[in-house]
Amino acid sequence: MPVLDNISTSLHNLVPSSSSISSFSFSSLSSYTPSNSPYFLILTLTFSSLLLLSLLLLLLLLFLFIVSSTKSSKEHTSVPEHLPWVGRESTQFLASIRANYRGLVDSVRIYREGYRKHSKSNQIYIAPTWTKGPQYILPPSMTSWLAAQPDAILNAKDCTFDTAQFTWTVGHPEITSNDMIDLLIKRELTRGIGAMNGELMEEVEGSMEGLFSTNSNSNAGAEGGEWKQVGVFDSLTKTVGRVANRVFVGKELCSNMDFVMAGTHFARDISVSSYILHMFPKFMKPAVAWFATIPNRRHSGIMMKYLQPLIKQRIEDMNRKKADPSWHWEEPNDFLTWMVRESFKRNTEDERSVYSLAYRVVLLNFAAITTSTIMATNALLDIWSAKDSPAIVESLREEASRVLKEHNGVWTKAAVAKLHRLDSAIRESSRVSGVGGTSIARKVRADNGVTLPDGTWVPKGAIVGVSMDGIHFDEKFYEKVNEFDAFRFSRPREEQQQLVDVSLGEKPRVTVHEDLVNTSPHFLPFSHGIHACPGRFFAANNIKLILAHLLLNYEIQPFETRPPNMSIGDISVVPVKATMMIRKREVKA
Repeated sequence: MPVLDNISTSLHNLVPSSSSISSFSFSSLSSYTPSNSPYFLILTLTFSSLLLLSLLLLLLLLFLFIVSSTKSSKEHTSVPEHLPWVGRESTQFLASIRANYRGLVDSVRIYREGYRKHSKSNQIYIAPTWTKGPQYILPPSMTSWLAAQPDAILNAKDCTFDTAQFTWTVGHPEITSNDMIDLLIKRELTRGIGAMNGELMEEVEGSMEGLFSTNSNSNAGAEGGEWKQVGVFDSLTKTVGRVANRVFVGKELCSNMDFVMAGTHFARDISVSSYILHMFPKFMKPAVAWFATIPNRRHSGIMMKYLQPLIKQRIEDMNRKKADPSWHWEEPNDFLTWMVRESFKRNTEDERSVYSLAYRVVLLNFAAITTSTIMATNALLDIWSAKDSPAIVESLREEASRVLKEHNGVWTKAAVAKLHRLDSAIRESSRVSGVGGTSIARKVRADNGVTLPDGTWVPKGAIVGVSMDGIHFDEKFYEKVNEFDAFRFSRPREEQQQLVDVSLGEKPRVTVHEDLVNTSPHFLPFSHGIHACPGRFFAANNIKLILAHLLLNYEIQPFETRPPNMSIGDISVVPVKATMMIRKREVKA
């Protein structure tokens, strides 16, 4: 058959003849060597490439080590010899860079040891850091003096910009050095706190319903809904970001998690890239920054993609309304409106362009979201891991329920202000689980340096500050310093309010308020003095709304042990992988 014949012929052609086998066995094999094999050549090239890349990586690491070591040594030699160091052993080989590394990974021990050995004896000491160089740590007696110094002498922004390497990690000095954001926070945001609590609660409820709900929640029985395991930091990041951005950018964009999470990632990018840049001398930073800040540009670009059209439309709408007051359009009461309105009064491109206004909102998210999330996360972890957690939660829940009923179920500004126990719990959490090791950090700007109260001279460019961690755990200022006492600050107020002056027949006034937003020389999470965080009132309001809603509408299983924070340099990093078991309560607020 033709088909079978064709197949037979094809198979015959595939099978080599005996002569060809013989030829291959003796002639071809005799001329074959491994070096002629294409696979061998590929393996050789791959091995050579890997060897070359490994060598280049090794040389790069060696170069970075030499550069960082030289930079560290130069910084350390500027410190007066009579001042004691903590965390640096001068007799060690490569003492400077090893000390800076300790400042990166072991800062808690350094600050606590320094406080115990020197600060409590009213002495200045030097602490090595990765991002600030040698830092002059002042004793508590100099805290008020430090906080009161003018910018021309000791500058807070210079210190922040240098620590975060803003020149390269953020760029746009014409925007970062401008006063518009600070002005609007103080004039509009702080004054308007409470007026938008209804809108903020919409976002709190919407966020938590999406994050914590289960399929059976809607049909929950007497014991409430099903337990659900969620990430603590992740859940609060999304909720805090959504709530804050309701005020920043309005209802439509605030619930867009692509936008919200890009802001959170941008804040992380700045921190990571700044640590990298601190390894290099100034002349190399522009080149290194191009690579180190790729994630920064990516995440800020995502935010700008949403912000620029929104701001452009807002400008057009506000201009049209100004030209035609009869046009049926109402200005949204949010940060975008305040900012655009302020831009109309300015006359430079850096204060009026859509791009510059949008980038200000990017920076506003960087400043506001992460710090508020850290404070809220620490408070939740501290409350639900305390040894008497059930009693604390029940007391906080009773207060929130009572206050809300007194205000007809609405979280007004006055209602939030009456959450004294919750305010105390958050403040106490900020004391024991603060956001960093030092506070009131300032960079010496005066050309001829500055003389400290004890006569010590500090050169221009040096960084000075106080040990927040040491002060917060000093028994001179707090009793039982190592204990998380949720009602440490509300208890005196409640006890005093219960006293009745028999002769006058009225309750005495509380003369001392230690609320979350009140800074002092011995409570420093928001810094202190003329540069205390202007956004702390907004942050405190939002955190209390979030936690009050959690208390009234959800149950959280107590933690067996408190998931520990980790210190990276001056920053206390919350346990971002910690999870909690949560379910909806049957009895709602």
